[in-house]
Amino acid sequence: MSTRPTISVVVCTHNRAALLRQALDSLAGQTLDRTRYEVVVVNNGSTDETPTVVRAFQVTEHQCSLRLVDEPTLGLGHARNTGWKAARGEYVAFMDDDAKADSTWLEHALQLFEKSRPAPVAVGGQIRPWYVSPKPAWYKDEYEVRSWGCQARPLSAGESFSGSNMIFAKQVLQEFGGFDVNVGMRGKRISMGEETVLFNRISESLRDRAILLYDPELIVYHAVSRRNMTARYHLSRWFVAGQVACRLDAPASFRERLSRLRAGVTAIRSLMGAALEQRKLFPNHRSWMVEQLGPVALETGRLLAGMGLHLSVRRPELTADLHPSGSTAGQWSFR
Repeated sequence: MSTRPTISVVVCTHNRAALLRQALDSLAGQTLDRTRYEVVVVNNGSTDETPTVVRAFQVTEHQCSLRLVDEPTLGLGHARNTGWKAARGEYVAFMDDDAKADSTWLEHALQLFEKSRPAPVAVGGQIRPWYVSPKPAWYKDEYEVRSWGCQARPLSAGESFSGSNMIFAKQVLQEFGGFDVNVGMRGKRISMGEETVLFNRISESLRDRAILLYDPELIVYHAVSRRNMTARYHLSRWFVAGQVACRLDAPASFRERLSRLRAGVTAIRSLMGAALEQRKLFPNHRSWMVEQLGPVALETGRLLAGMGLHLSVRRPELTADLHPSGSTAGQWSFR
């Protein structure tokens, strides 16, 4: 396609061929004129049928500009950086390989960039659940929703967009060097934080000019499988968030480290006590664990990381719901 696109969509993928086609279908179905956008799929060390899925899509949706680029170094930060550098658009949108975009996603994002004054440096919206397995009776949609409310507004200090629904002006990515490759998902290991680090750097540097515009009408649906709908999975994410938070804000001295360890023990005791008091208000123990023990897991992860103990948590495989022969359990290992 000879026309330079206005916006590029970067989809980073690692062994998610079974879901990738549905993500690409949602991008092919955008209301935005196809001459105004392109899709860049970053193959991050996949060993499955990912290239075949992309080639088949290029044949059946030949009017949609789609390129496949390889990033052999495993890690979401590496893949996202490769993606935005390959992007030809003035704006760069990021969506996960296990997600589907609302049909107006790109059109609405461009309207926000082009009509909002002062112009935002990034825009983002809601992430809502897309269930690929039956939802248990105890499980709530709110466990999967990522939202900053029902009103459009600039984000406040300390707020940021979720990685599967964020769109940047490309010049901002160039100015700040993209994503931190030392944090974030790496293969099957659960991690997070590479986008948060970038948003914090943008906010600290640009201050009042760092307009991060949230709009609830920008919607992406994220796949939720039966392996995600467990208390264990949610507690593991809270735990990992605590470990990452400690790594990003490491104490500068032994005295500060000791003080934080003491504060962490106190916080865990207090949170656990409050959770036990709330137990009788929850008819299902799993919903109690998700809602009340999450903060306990967060502080536990932070405390252990402060002691130098890091646990690597493997994500559950969504594709196992589509292919029953897949692995069924998350795995824990020391590193």
